Amino acid sequence: MKRKTNARKRHASRVPSEAQLAALRQSTTVRKQVTVERLRTAIEALKAKKREISVQTIYEECGLRYAAIHRNPEALALFRASSTSLVAKKKRTRRKSNMSDEGILPPRDPLLNYKKPQLVERLRTAQQQLLEVQQQFAVQAEAGVRREARIAELEARLVELEPYRTFVEHIRQRIRHEEHGRDIFEG
Repeated sequence: MKRKTNARKRHASRVPSEAQLAALRQSTTVRKQVTVERLRTAIEALKAKKREISVQTIYEECGLRYAAIHRNPEALALFRASSTSLVAKKKRTRRKSNMSDEGILPPRDPLLNYKKPQLVERLRTAQQQLLEVQQQFAVQAEAGVRREARIAELEARLVELEPYRTFVEHIRQRIRHEEHGRDIFEG
């Protein structure tokens, strides 16, 4: 038996008209304002009841979820300014930063955040890298010593050949002099 496939007709995409776009923008603006007003009334009601202002209490008061608040920049700013839990969190953070500024809290070493197995793994990796670097250095040092020995050998050979170089240079000068002498008389 064959299964029926969902044969939806695909419509060609249409470009919305300016009037449709304007209506959409107006509808969005109205919905944003409604969200801000719902949030404002919920915050006022919670303050009147002397309750904490948090995401949960706002949802309980007016049914507004955090996602709706988060999508609306104006509502998000209002919530952050009014939230008692966020204000308390800011005070705690400010208090901690003031204490560390006064020198009460020593700076925490970031390596203390690692667990022992992570530290062991990092140590082993570092030791392996160190060993590889030491081996590379030994190879380069050996190559440098061989290079220096070869340079010393070539310099010694050059000193041996210096009299021959002087002799050859003297012969070259004599040949040039003879060639130039003839060129001058021929010209």
